Amino acid sequence: MPVYIQQIATALPTHRYDAEQITRFLITSAQTEEAARKVKLVARKSGIQSRYSVLNDFNFPNERALFNGHNPKVEERMRTYQREALPLTMQAIRKLEGLRPAEITHVITVSCTGLSAPGLELQIAQELELDQNCARHAVNFIGCHGAFHALKMARQMALADSQARILIVSVELCSLHFQPSEDDDSILANALFGDGAAACIVSSENPTGIAIQMDGFSQRFFPNDSQLMAWNIHSDGFLLKLSSYVPKVLELGIADIFEHEGRPDSSTSWAVHPGGKNILEAVETGLKLDKGSLDASRQVLEEVGNLSSATILFVLKKLMESAVSDRNLQALGFGPGITIEHLYGKIRV
Repeated sequence: MPVYIQQIATALPTHRYDAEQITRFLITSAQTEEAARKVKLVARKSGIQSRYSVLNDFNFPNERALFNGHNPKVEERMRTYQREALPLTMQAIRKLEGLRPAEITHVITVSCTGLSAPGLELQIAQELELDQNCARHAVNFIGCHGAFHALKMARQMALADSQARILIVSVELCSLHFQPSEDDDSILANALFGDGAAACIVSSENPTGIAIQMDGFSQRFFPNDSQLMAWNIHSDGFLLKLSSYVPKVLELGIADIFEHEGRPDSSTSWAVHPGGKNILEAVETGLKLDKGSLDASRQVLEEVGNLSSATILFVLKKLMESAVSDRNLQALGFGPGITIEHLYGKIRV
């Protein structure tokens, strides 16, 4: 029984910043001249033209809402998350055409930039007035590949029950975890990540429009390189470890994901998590992809930056919008471990 992503909707905060604004803010926040030099270098090579934030802090000069002359503690950042995450989430959900809350049987939320109990999954159920028996699940704090885990769960739910209608929502407020530091990892994270939300419906119902058929998933991880990418909670916020060696690890190991299937043919559409410009180039090299294969991923990176787990849904939506005929689909995401998550299927037109 085929299972489909029936549609995807996305939402972005109102505060949009171009690359120059972000770079200027990061330079003014740099603690040393060396850090400022690194900021300029990383920003110039990022491939990002604009990003969005729930904060107005990144305009310069401007009165700052969160980073107002100090480095806020994790509880301050989480208060902002609790205030801002639900409205942005609902903005994405409301864009789903023909959404029928009475038919939703499961809700899965995905986020690695904030969490609480009661959580976002219950808040969404209340906002949509979902049935009390609607199952609620949360995928929290596992990194940029989190949406793949939610899609796996949703596919299994739909296979088990043909009447299941699963609402998946990914919301990431990465800008809340800005770190005014000269540490290379912090500088890289500050230059790459933005805020956004995406929602999708998964079911086995025969689609009436363009849809993504999910045929299966696989994964690989590299335990010897587990400390090259990490995500930890600290009193000063959530701290990212993202080594410059990550692209090389992916370039050398990415082909292993296809060892049992063979290399996809040239008619394949690719949705690759745009963790950064260097990561996309590494995947392209490691898989020997044709020029232009990762255009959708590059466009998302350029337009909104890295939105952590929500980003792959932005890429898949872009592929659906441009689809004119049935295509094989390969989707890849990356997270701590280092872990590669893989979805394979088809874009149905």
